[in-house]
Amino acid sequence: MAKKEKKSRRKDEQGLAAAQQEKNVAEKESEPKERKEAPRPGPKSAAERKKDRRDGIVKTVFSAALGVLAGFGCYHLASSTGEYPWQIGEYPWHFILLSVLLATFLVQRATYPLLGIDAARFKTKDWLYVGFIAVDLWLVTWTILLN
Repeated sequence: MAKKEKKSRRKDEQGLAAAQQEKNVAEKESEPKERKEAPRPGPKSAAERKKDRRDGIVKTVFSAALGVLAGFGCYHLASSTGEYPWQIGEYPWHFILLSVLLATFLVQRATYPLLGIDAARFKTKDWLYVGFIAVDLWLVTWTILLN
C-alpha cells in the first residue's frame, strides 16, 4: 500500500512540475523580446577588401618609419646633449618613451587623412597597434645605433 501512495504522490508532483513548466514557457513567449541583434554587415566587395589591405600596409609601414625616425632622432639628441650616449639631457627613460609615443600619435593622427586613411574610424585596438609598432622600432633602432 505504501508503494501505491508513493507512486501517486510522484505522479501528482510530476503533473504539477509539468504544469509549472508550461506556465513558464507561456510567460516567456508572451514577453516582448528586448534584445535585438545588430545587423551583420554583408560580405565586402573585392574593392573594399583591397582598400582595407592597402590601408593596413600603409598604417604599418608609416608607423614603422616614424619609429625608425624617432630612433635616429633620439640617437642624434643623445650624442649631442647627454654625458652618456643613452642620456638625453636630464630626462628619465620613461619620459622619453611617453614623448615618442605622444609625438608619433599626433603625427599619425594628422597625416593619415592625407594618406587617404580614415583615422576617425580607428578603434582603441588600432591606435594601440600603430603605437606599439612605432615605439618598438624606435627602441630597436636606438639600441642598434648605441651599440
